[in-house]
Parts: sequence; C-alpha cells; structure tokens
Amino acid sequence: MRQLLPAPRDAVDPLDLYPRAERHEPPGRPWVMINMIAGIDGGTAIDGLSGGLGGPGDKAVFGAVRASCDWILVASGTARAERYRLPQPGDAARRARISAGRSPSPGLAVVSGSLDFEPDLPMLAEPPDDVSRALVITGDSAPDDRVENLRRVAEVVVLPGPRPTPAGALAQLRQRGAGVVLVEGGPSFNAQFAATGLIDELCVSIAPKVTAGASKRMVAGDQPIDPLDFDLDWLLEHESMLFARYLRR
Repeated sequence: MRQLLPAPRDAVDPLDLYPRAERHEPPGRPWVMINMIAGIDGGTAIDGLSGGLGGPGDKAVFGAVRASCDWILVASGTARAERYRLPQPGDAARRARISAGRSPSPGLAVVSGSLDFEPDLPMLAEPPDDVSRALVITGDSAPDDRVENLRRVAEVVVLPGPRPTPAGALAQLRQRGAGVVLVEGGPSFNAQFAATGLIDELCVSIAPKVTAGASKRMVAGDQPIDPLDFDLDWLLEHESMLFARYLRR
C-alpha cells in the first residue's frame, strides 16, 4: 500500500497510521469515526452486502480503523445483514491497540428498536474468555419478552423513547470508558449522526467498481441537512482502491 497524500510514500502499513492518529474527545462525548466503503458510482453494497466491494487493501484498512476505537457502534439492520461477530483483532492489531493505550479488543454495541435478532447471529454466541458480550441499546417500546430473552446472551440497556438517539447511544458508551467510537452504518444510521453534527472523522474506502442498482449512498437520509465540511487528512492507494481519511472542520 502506498500513500499519495499529504506526502508520497511507497510503502505504508495502515496499522502504523490509523491507531496512532490524534483524536481529541469533544466536550461531553466521545470522538466519532464513521467507516464506509463504496464503489466509484457511490453504491455501498453488492447484492445487499458490502463485502463484494472489498479486497486485501480494504481488509487491512478495516482492521486498522477498528484498531483505532474503543467501541464499535452499528445499527441492527447492518449487524443482521453482515452477520456481525464480536470483534477479535489479530495479533498485530492487538499490539497496535495496546501501544495506543487501548484494550486488546474493542467493544461492540448495536442499536435496535425491535430487538428482532436471529438466535444464530454470531455476535450473540458465547464470547471467548477475553471478549465481552455485545451491548444492545434499545428503546422503551421494545417487547419485554425480547428484552429478557436477549439478556441471556447480551448486555441490554433500555433508554427512554421508542428508539435510541445517537447522543443517547454515545452517552452509554462514554459511561463505559469510550473515548473513540467507530460507527459502521448502515447509511440511514450514519445519516442520524450527520443530522445531529456528531461526526468528527470519516474514513472512506473507494472501490474501483461500478455497482449501479438501488444501493444507498454512504450517508442516506430522508431529510436534507446543512452540509458538513471536512478536510482531507491523508489518501492511500492499493490496487486502484483509494482510502481517504477526512476530518471535520
């Protein structure tokens, strides 16, 4: 992998860049990263999944971005579609996390209004000894029986209102020591953070593919918002795939 900006470098390791980047917590909340992949026409999925857009370079950057956070936060639709597992970083990512003062593995939090999870979803399986159970954040309209059943395999927090807000979810993670939270979508969930101005960093992987179809953009909401301005911090390239890190102005 090579770095194109800010200064050309022939060989870089994403684990030497992303986990070591400076991130300063805004007052009262964690720093929020969003990480998404898209084709050059803006599509974020092939046959409903993002995996078909990736490759070796994206896998390396994905691991490095996850090595940069304390908690991963994702909407339940994405967790179900992508068959989420509890994070278990490889040895190099664990070393990078520990070197940056983080725990060996990030926590995983999922926001859900209905708690409609399949019982065989990997993230709800028995966790390894060194990995905490998933945290599920829901609202007070969630069915009581689903709350109780889910508490057998995950930590469940019920917040006021039918569905947790981004600020409410971030507050729960901050109580659990989060200084940096990585939001992994999907696009509609990302739009909730954009609408409330709760994005500090945007990591974008651009695959050299045209997907067409009706795939959503990386941030896709029903209502327009005041545009959020970002500055390009760095740009990497691997096999015609681009990896950009943007910071909020």
